Amino acid sequence: MGAQAVRLSNVDIDNALKNKDFEVLFQPIFDLGNGALARVETFIRWRHPSLGVLPPGAFISFFETQGRMSELTRYVLAEALATYKAWRGPFPPGFSINLALSDLSDDSFASHLIVLLRDSGFPIELVTLECPMPPVDADLEATARQLQRLSETGARLAIEVRGRANDFLKTVRPFPFAEIKTGGAAILRFARTVRGPGLSAISELLELANEQKAAITAVGVEDQASLAALRGLGFAAAQGNHLAKVGPLAQFMPSHVNDVRTLLGLEPLSSEDLAALFRTGAPQFAAAAPAAAEADLAPAAEAARPDVETVARRAAIPSVESEDALVERLAARIARVDGASPRHMSEPSAEARAAAIARARRKSLARERLASRNALKSKGEARE
Repeated sequence: MGAQAVRLSNVDIDNALKNKDFEVLFQPIFDLGNGALARVETFIRWRHPSLGVLPPGAFISFFETQGRMSELTRYVLAEALATYKAWRGPFPPGFSINLALSDLSDDSFASHLIVLLRDSGFPIELVTLECPMPPVDADLEATARQLQRLSETGARLAIEVRGRANDFLKTVRPFPFAEIKTGGAAILRFARTVRGPGLSAISELLELANEQKAAITAVGVEDQASLAALRGLGFAAAQGNHLAKVGPLAQFMPSHVNDVRTLLGLEPLSSEDLAALFRTGAPQFAAAAPAAAEADLAPAAEAARPDVETVARRAAIPSVESEDALVERLAARIARVDGASPRHMSEPSAEARAAAIARARRKSLARERLASRNALKSKGEARE
């Protein structure tokens, strides 16, 4: 149902937010190096009581004209956190939400994010904020300051670029984005045919991503030819219906990684290796801190992005071997599985390093618990 096919009012929005008629769904983003699930992106559908299920295109513009996009962003963030907290299956490593332009001019959003994540206990470094490209008539200095505040909360920032990078993306410093996402007809047409006007746009973005040490992700991958071409061009990750469609969190299982690895021409992983790529079971939610006013948390937005030790501590996993040994062992293992060059693994980013440490520690702890249970079981059988 298109945007012009429905008539909406603010009362509709009020009722939908109150009754939770907005359904939050997810689409996975896969690492093109090893097929691992990098994270999931949140999507929203409106289950309208009389109009049926409405896609975002049928109502987002109405939210924008009514100045209520900030309410929708906060709703999606809260619902995504609630979904993660309730989920007990194999666990994706994090999620992303799409911000609106109004969120980039909302001085209270950073402190709201800190409050919400603190109250939920969810690790903020597992949240990615996907930012829109500011228009040419925006206050770019104010936008840059807001992006810096959001970055300093500890959340990852990504920006979605359609076509060429504009002057803002080329000049904003310090560069706040850990990831550049791109798609659009020209780029994907080039990826399928290896020619056309998308070449210069892709080259610019790849060069920018390389200069700023940002990952680059392809959006809207719909066929195998595009996937193969994008991987060859140097894209780090991809999402699209060819890899997995939008759906509930429950549909994404470890075995799905092997389906994607097959599309990438990689050997399937064992159950043990698949488990290492997922956070199995409920996430490690920290205890909620004492309540505080949002204004009291403003200084927290000035803190630097969490370091490796902070990330590992938040994961609540006891140390089982040195960090250097963990990273070295995991790098060697990944290189053996995927045939990756050790050079690419020799200097992992702080985020990749932290994720590797947390995964290895969780795996080691699970083994220790299993060994302990087996020992107790054997002891009980011996007594009998």
